[in-house]
Amino acid sequence: IAGTTERTVLCAEQLRSDERFSISWALTPEPRATGRKQVITKNPVHHWAESHDIETVLLTTKIDASIRTRLESYARPDFLLVVDFGYWIPTWLLALPSRKSLNVHPSELPRWRGSSPGQFVLLHGETQSAVCLIEMSEGMDEGPIVQSFPLAVDPSWTQKEYYSTSFGLIAPQLPELLTASATNKIAAVPQPLASPTPVAGRLSKADSFVEWTAVVAAMQGEDAAISSPVLNTARPAHDSLASLLEHATRALAPWPLLWTEVSTKHGKKRMQILGARPVTAGHLELTTVKLEGKTIASWEEIKNTLK
Repeated sequence: IAGTTERTVLCAEQLRSDERFSISWALTPEPRATGRKQVITKNPVHHWAESHDIETVLLTTKIDASIRTRLESYARPDFLLVVDFGYWIPTWLLALPSRKSLNVHPSELPRWRGSSPGQFVLLHGETQSAVCLIEMSEGMDEGPIVQSFPLAVDPSWTQKEYYSTSFGLIAPQLPELLTASATNKIAAVPQPLASPTPVAGRLSKADSFVEWTAVVAAMQGEDAAISSPVLNTARPAHDSLASLLEHATRALAPWPLLWTEVSTKHGKKRMQILGARPVTAGHLELTTVKLEGKTIASWEEIKNTLK
């Protein structure tokens, strides 16, 4: 198993609890400083592996020669399953298992290849998606599809609901899928080389910034320029700037969060836009915000404090 998050654990646990499978090792990032107090913290996969006495291989910035030496010293696995990992898999590791290297990818491939598929599905207002089990290749998310499970996207979802639904859909299927793959009862289907969508790349705080002038314009039912390339890429999918920003509040939650800068009597402050009502008549209606240095509040509570 290679992965980092509770979604990796969800998939790994389905295999660990099935008597047909044995997890020989888990490849996962080393403990890191998290939160405001920068407490050194083990990730969910690290915790899970240790709690079940599964050999844990920790990595720092990349899968290097020392990792290779360690993994090649173990008995060769039948499968490598990569779930929510976030690291580039080198060719030697793809070839390590005797059968296949597999990856769970939560989008309707070849749509939204990359590390943030759910965020882009929601940002672009798509109503249908899928979660796929694929054979890994050197191209990013380009390998043949073992199985795809369609899912309807609820218009109220944040990325949290999107990912919990998609991984929850495929996780119980993994034991049978891997068994069928191992016994050649299922044949993977090559996917188109070209994707109809841009790469759903890793997001940053810069990607989720929107100018306050644009937010005000959207609240007035008007259009305005925005600088974020990620947000601009999604504009053609929406009939108004208001619709784009409402979708962004959900697609970018809980991270990196849609944010802006506003003028207050204490000077310029960052403000996170945490919630908005579904758009009617082209007008954006904010519901929940967090002003820098303040607690989460309703828009009605703080709007009169802005200049």
